[in-house]
Amino acid sequence: MDGSGGQWAGDYESLYRSYTALARQVDHLSTLREIGLAISHSLELDETLTDIANVVQGALDVRRLTIFELDKEGQVVRPIIAKYGDDLISKERLEEEAGPLAGTPFGDVLQSKTTLLVSSDFQNAAYVPLVAKSAAVGVMRLEDRRDGHPFSHDDADLFQSIGSQIAIAINNAQLYALAVTDGLTKLYVRRYFDLRMDEEFEQARRYGRTFSMLLFDIDHFKKFNDTYGHQTGDQVLREFAELIRRNTRRSDICCRYGGEEIAVILPETRLEEAAVLANKLCDRVRNNPFGEGRQDSLNVTTSIGVAEYRPECEGPQAIVEEADAALYRAKELGRNRVELAGLDGRS
Repeated sequence: MDGSGGQWAGDYESLYRSYTALARQVDHLSTLREIGLAISHSLELDETLTDIANVVQGALDVRRLTIFELDKEGQVVRPIIAKYGDDLISKERLEEEAGPLAGTPFGDVLQSKTTLLVSSDFQNAAYVPLVAKSAAVGVMRLEDRRDGHPFSHDDADLFQSIGSQIAIAINNAQLYALAVTDGLTKLYVRRYFDLRMDEEFEQARRYGRTFSMLLFDIDHFKKFNDTYGHQTGDQVLREFAELIRRNTRRSDICCRYGGEEIAVILPETRLEEAAVLANKLCDRVRNNPFGEGRQDSLNVTTSIGVAEYRPECEGPQAIVEEADAALYRAKELGRNRVELAGLDGRS
């Protein structure tokens, strides 16, 4: 082979390497764009985390993905969502997987703020720092590529960029949650309730769906403040709100309506189904010991008004007024009970 042939081979190899690098860069940019669009459409934290788990695992073609958050002291990492194969796993099912930060890949990643690849006979994983505005949001762990190959340095560069997108999406959702969450009860605020009622009403009217709402009032709440002090009253309200949230679905919208009143929007729920839930909650409240940490537990009851969307309703406020009227009747009839709005539009 003469010198020109060697030169040609060298040029071809260089051109091929450039083409391969460019194709890889285009593929990475396409993946980043796909993920960025998918995880930025919602400000609801649960929806954002679900989108991240579903989209990122699919786009990166990995068998397992887990998102970890830091505890308040910054000493422990706790998984908040995971996708194993086709199984989406919520925070409640992951509690046992919490672990220390120090002396682990999690700690190393957050200290360096750089993706760490771990490959051995037992593990093929990438630990990705989730950092937004120079503050650590958490860590994403990716495990086992579906093609069986270990993660490469090119993969690490892509994961680093994806981690930045994920951190921003989570941080935005967390900031939004602070803006729409009541500080005492950790339920949504009244303004958020109004917005979601508008949305549910429009969805129901446009697509022929239905929804219901529950309106709660703690019976004789003033006596807790007058007898035991406002701190005890606040504690009762916090525990009451937690009981309601714990016994409703993830899709239900629990809000502090005002004072000791709590409203719950129940998407895709008929009046009869809402009544069953309301009676269950009324019973749970009645039999729940309130005032955790006190020597003498406090007895609390609640009155509940229930209303359902109907096509003849002029707007969401009409449904609220029906629930309020039903709540008023529950109080008039002795409290500690559930009353339903009538099908003729009156309670």
